[in-house]
Amino acid sequence: MPLRDWVDTGALVEVPGKVDRIPEYDSRSGDHLWIWAVVYRANIERLMDRGHTPYLDGESLLAIDGPGCFYCEREYTAQRGRNRCPGHPSRS
Repeated sequence: MPLRDWVDTGALVEVPGKVDRIPEYDSRSGDHLWIWAVVYRANIERLMDRGHTPYLDGESLLAIDGPGCFYCEREYTAQRGRNRCPGHPSRS
């Protein structure tokens, strides 16, 4: 997969607290949940300030990795994309 440069759009995305929209693994369907992991640097002093909104922007972006399956924790390949997801690694 070719690498590309990421460009800061300057957009601010406000998230209302903790967000967890990850569905439980369904062994009947065997569907993978393909995700990208994105890592941002956190400034501890600003996190302690209740009035501060963390910025998820180009300046604080540290890493982008993926795609990979959230359930089986394996990286995407064309072959794996066609196969059923075995679920959590400790159960596969």
